[in-house]
Formats: sequence, C-alpha cells, structure tokens
Amino acid sequence: MDAFLNQTFALAADNSLLAGGLLFVLTLLEALLVVGVLIPIVGVMLAAGALVAQGVMHPVEAVLWCSAGAAVGDALSYLLGHRLGGRHGARMLFSGRRRLFARAKLLARRYGTVAIIAARYLGPVRPMIPILAGMSRARPWRFHIASALTAPIWVVSLMAPGYLAVVNLQRLDLDPGVAGPLAVAALIIVATIWLAFQRPRAVLA
Repeated sequence: MDAFLNQTFALAADNSLLAGGLLFVLTLLEALLVVGVLIPIVGVMLAAGALVAQGVMHPVEAVLWCSAGAAVGDALSYLLGHRLGGRHGARMLFSGRRRLFARAKLLARRYGTVAIIAARYLGPVRPMIPILAGMSRARPWRFHIASALTAPIWVVSLMAPGYLAVVNLQRLDLDPGVAGPLAVAALIIVATIWLAFQRPRAVLA
C-alpha cells in the first residue's frame, strides 16, 4: 500500500485535479468499515500537506477535497447503519469486533455528537461511530452538520506536519523535485510505523 501511494502521489504531483480526486477517494474509503483499515490515512494526510507545500494544490483546495471525502464517507456509513439498524445488524457487522464495537458504543453514548470529533483520531473505532449513529436513528441533520464541521479541523491537524516537513526541506536548498517525494515517502513510512503500534493497542484497550 505504501509503494502504491508513493507512486500515485508522484503522478498526482503534476495535476491538482488528479491529486484532489485521489484525496477525496482515499478519505472517503477511510470512513468505511473494513475498507478504512486498509487506508493509511495519516500518511495520506501528510502527503496532502506535502503537495500543498510544493504548490501542487492550494491549501483551501486540499482541505475541501479531503473534508468532502470524509463527510461523504461518514454519510455512507450512517446510511448503512440506518438501513441495517437494530441488534441483528450490529451482530452481522461487528462479529469478531465486539471489543471495538463496545468501545465505540460507549463513546457514542457518553459524548453524543462530540464522539464524531473524537472518533476521527481513534483509528479502528472511527468508522463505527457513523454506523452506530445510523443504527440508533440519530437525527440526520445533526449528524451531517457535525461531520461536515469537524472534518476540516481533522484534515488541517493531520496535513500540517506534512506541509511543515516539506517547507523545512526546501529551506535546505534541495531540488524541489527531490524534496517533495522524499518528504512524502519519509512521512508515510513514519505514519505506517506509528499506526502499526497504535492498532494493536486500540484493539487491546
């Protein structure tokens, strides 16, 4: 997955529309159950920050693409939960993930709408919150507004390190064509290692 992302972002470095579409698709997939686990979203966001620093995309453009993908992914997960609903749907979706399901359910009950914000930073729990909101028949307008408003905050917080890394590399007078891919590759590797340690802890917690 890391090699694929490196190659894809290298191609997207010359096309802002392609880069934006790629970010939209990846952030959308990350919000979906099962599929989201396969997306190293921290690495994706760091790469997005690197693209902004290289001038491939305007900061507002990058934030809008990523936020839109996250909001649409949340909406699809909410719709899935709403369609399934009830205990039968929960058993079907979360069989084998009971501990994560219990954590997500506790988070949703305790914090309500605020759980949408917190869940964005909680790895495996993240796609479960929108599904639970749909299953519990939470008010759609409240859920979608909260999702849309919190997505940009999440995007900016994860993009910033990638942006700053490339800016600092550029100050070293490296060739921009080398500095950008180098920063993206390094950041994705670091993010993948970080996630590798975080996921087991999240499951065992």
